[in-house]
Amino acid sequence: MQKTTFMPDEISKGTARNLFNTYSGHDNEGFILFINSAKDFSLKAVNNRCLQYFRNFFTVKEGTGNFFRETIHPEDYPIFLHFWGSLGNPQDIGEKTVILRVKSTSGNWKKFRFESRVYEGFKKGGANYVLTLAKPIENSRLQGRKDLDIATKKLLQESQNRYRVLVNSLDQGYGVVEMIFDLQKNPIDYLFVEVNPAFEKHTGIRDLLGKTMREFYEKHESHWFQTLGKVASTGKAVRFEDYAAAHNRWFDVFAFPIGGRNNKKVACLFSDITPRKEAEEKLKKLNEDLELKIKSRTYELEENNELLQMVFDTVNQGIFVMKPLFGENYDVVDFTYVRVNKVVNRYYNQNQMVGRSFLQYNPKATEKGVFETLKQTMLTGESSDLEIEVDRDGRNNWFRITSRRQRGLLICSLENITRNKIKAKKLRENIRFKKQLIDTSPDLILIFDLYNEKVKYINRDLVAAEGMTAENVEGMPLLDILPLIHPQDRQKTLAFHTSLGTASDDDVVEVEFRLKTSEKQWECYNARGKVFKRNRKENVVEYIVLLRSVQSQKATQQALINAEKLSITGEIARTLAHELRNPLASISMSADIMEKLNSGPQKKLLKNYTGIIKRSTSTLNNLVTDLLTASNYSKPQMTKCCLAKTTNKALGLAKDRIYLTGVNVHKKYRGPYFINADQEKLQIAILNIIVNASEAMVPHEGELTISINKKKNTYTLAITDNGCGMEKDQLERLFDSFYTRKPGGMGIGLSSVKNILEDHGATVEVQSVPKEGTSFVLTFPCHEDVIQGK
Repeated sequence: MQKTTFMPDEISKGTARNLFNTYSGHDNEGFILFINSAKDFSLKAVNNRCLQYFRNFFTVKEGTGNFFRETIHPEDYPIFLHFWGSLGNPQDIGEKTVILRVKSTSGNWKKFRFESRVYEGFKKGGANYVLTLAKPIENSRLQGRKDLDIATKKLLQESQNRYRVLVNSLDQGYGVVEMIFDLQKNPIDYLFVEVNPAFEKHTGIRDLLGKTMREFYEKHESHWFQTLGKVASTGKAVRFEDYAAAHNRWFDVFAFPIGGRNNKKVACLFSDITPRKEAEEKLKKLNEDLELKIKSRTYELEENNELLQMVFDTVNQGIFVMKPLFGENYDVVDFTYVRVNKVVNRYYNQNQMVGRSFLQYNPKATEKGVFETLKQTMLTGESSDLEIEVDRDGRNNWFRITSRRQRGLLICSLENITRNKIKAKKLRENIRFKKQLIDTSPDLILIFDLYNEKVKYINRDLVAAEGMTAENVEGMPLLDILPLIHPQDRQKTLAFHTSLGTASDDDVVEVEFRLKTSEKQWECYNARGKVFKRNRKENVVEYIVLLRSVQSQKATQQALINAEKLSITGEIARTLAHELRNPLASISMSADIMEKLNSGPQKKLLKNYTGIIKRSTSTLNNLVTDLLTASNYSKPQMTKCCLAKTTNKALGLAKDRIYLTGVNVHKKYRGPYFINADQEKLQIAILNIIVNASEAMVPHEGELTISINKKKNTYTLAITDNGCGMEKDQLERLFDSFYTRKPGGMGIGLSSVKNILEDHGATVEVQSVPKEGTSFVLTFPCHEDVIQGK
């Protein structure tokens, strides 16, 4: 029997041929197989998975009922009929594919990819048949394997690699078949799912994958189907020798079940024993006497020796067996080679090493400690494992030598590990470079695991004052970090997280948010995120974030804004001081004189109006004083206050204007609504909006509605009027300094409102429809006590 030896550097040249392109575990290669008439859809044969999946949809009687009308989704059935109409032509040997929804036993619809072609296994009847493989598009078991941790995935990958190397290096033929049963569950054929290179060499058949045995040889003996079908049905392995007429050869076959219990696949490991069978037949005829027995024994010994040598030559490592040579003091002075495999012969470039001295071929073995190690293994019986560096052809090579004692002999293996050593060195250097890069980076570096929704890595403490050290943060769920983010920034931070889950490899997603650094202190950070890792389906499983504090930049920006405010406020103050002081004094004095001169019956009514004049001039004087004081800008003094009470005070200041214009006020709030605010400054902002609203409405027809509502961690104050409304261009410039559409106006009111709201961390949104009205919606963060539920 001819043998082929695969060496370590040759393994990559041969690859296991698999119906599914790459081996991913037989348990996950499940598919539904059925063979039916191209004319009337009647079923002829199925695999076990089909019997299990559709056990409620068809009877065991062949050809009864329209199985497909019951199992294929009604919307997809016309597609199926069109697809089926293109099949059944014996001249068309190509495979065709369509995706259809199929009902399972539980009644659920699941998408399958139908891969159909003409089946030529039943040629006697003259009818045309079609073989279909229905493969589920979504495989829950495969999905489950993605949840394995990295270590398990690594072990699985190593196991798969060993499987490929083992299968490719086998001198024996190896194949995996899917059993095909008729509707009475009798095995009648099998589909080739996987073969190794030796399979085709032993059988002489080419292009097996995706085809059945009957298609190659319709008269294939039924006992082969029965034997393999029994292995699939019982789950018990069997070894047998049998003659295959299809190949005109004898085979020694070891058949065993593989995959899940529903898949019913059978793996076969076999050797072509035709030469041996022929030799046995000749020996049987020639050796009818005692000489036959002697020659049989000799043949058996030779065969065992050949089998042992075959094992030696099949493995990837160098293997050699040595016996010790003892000196005068019964000390081991050398070894001689008893048996070596081809790998060792190639390492030493020698064809015949048996019987030669170990030290003769390895003169430096004593100096490198190899001989002493082998000697101690021989004397003590303790196995050894040694790595040595050897200068070979001017290049350094690393070898691993393992040895153990057995029955007075020393069995050793020799493996070239140079590539592994080089890879390990490069990996160490790469890891050291990345570590130095991370340690010297000014940014916080985080890696987020989207499968587990946890922080996978962080290079240093996040917020040490809040207990968010690197040790505590690593492995922390993302939802546990969310409370550290400012309530107003949480929504956009979650949007940042979501967008990275669908980003491309080139996308850089950016966001700014405030992070809690102490009990009442928030610091502004800039985050830049990028996709870090994808799975086999190209879905994002990890992303990396560079986090940098931009608090100092924000402080600088705020200083520039404050300087601009001081400049504008100073200019306004000087203008108002010059333009308003004298007219206000004249109005106030005139009101006093009118009260003294009037003594008629209208005195009481007139007194109401002169009172309004006096209060208004007093208010304006106070505002001028405040504006003059504001030229020395100071930060707002934030305290816990009620938004409802502040709004009521602003309404009290505007009551005269509301009275004179005849505006009806509708209050839709009660309180309390606690926020952080400078009550006086916020009162001015709300007053400005109320005054503007009263001026925008028709006198004695105005309806002013004020409401306060809670939304998550914020309060919204809505001030709505039914006034003249605004056009789009007015809305765009509404908060610009010195912009106004009112005759005699200066355009500073709403600009001041915006500045005050920004100081409070609040936002303002304006909605307006011309000739219908305007609504100002102010949003404030809730006080910390409210958020914490105190």
